[in-house]
Amino acid sequence: MSDLEKFESDMLRLCTVWIRLMTVYDEFPKLRETGHHGGMVRNVFREYTVINLVSFIKVRLDLLKHDKFKELDDVIKPLVSPILKYQNAIFELRNQHLAHIQEDGRKFEVMINDILLKYNFPTNFGFYRYLAGLVFFYCGVVERNFKEVWDNALIKHKAKGGGSVEIDSGFKMEDTDKKFKELLQPIAVKLFEDGFVSPYTKEQIEEVKKYLKNK
Repeated sequence: MSDLEKFESDMLRLCTVWIRLMTVYDEFPKLRETGHHGGMVRNVFREYTVINLVSFIKVRLDLLKHDKFKELDDVIKPLVSPILKYQNAIFELRNQHLAHIQEDGRKFEVMINDILLKYNFPTNFGFYRYLAGLVFFYCGVVERNFKEVWDNALIKHKAKGGGSVEIDSGFKMEDTDKKFKELLQPIAVKLFEDGFVSPYTKEQIEEVKKYLKNK
C-alpha cells in the first residue's frame, strides 16, 4: 500500500477531529446529572471541546493550501465562522490552561476568567455543543465532496496501522479499587510513620499493619 499523500493525511486529521467532536455533540445532551459532580463532568467535555477546536482550526488551515479544498471552503466557511470569531480565546484557553497548565513558570498570572472576559467568550455548556456541532456538519460536507480522497486515506491508514490493539492489564474495571488499595496501604503506613499526613486514621493504620504482616 502506498504512503499517504499530503492531502490524504490532512483529510485523516480532519476525520479524527470530526469523530471526537461528533461524540461531544452526541453525548453532551445526555449529561443530565446535577450538582457538583455533574458540573465537573460537563466541564471535562467543555475543555475537551476547546482542545479539539484548536486541532480543527489548524487542520483547516493546512487543508486550505489545497486549491480544490479552498474552493469548497469558500462556500461552507460560514458554518465555522462562530469558531473563527473566537479562535484567539480558544487558542489561549488551550495553551494557557487546558492542554498546557501554566507551564514554564507562568505562575497563573493569566487566569481562565481573564481570557473569558478579554474575548467575551461564552461559558454555557450548550454553546460548546454548538461549536462541536459546527465542526461535525462542516466535516460532513467535506467528506461528501471529497469522498474518494477521504475513503482512500482511510483505507491506507487501516492498511498501515491495522486494527485496534488490545493489551490486557490483568484486571477488570471492577478490580480497580482493589488495585488502588494494594498500592495505597503500605504507602499510607509509611506516610504515618514518617510524620506525614496519611489518608488513613491511626486506628486504620494499625489494622493495615496487621493485614500486611499476615498477608
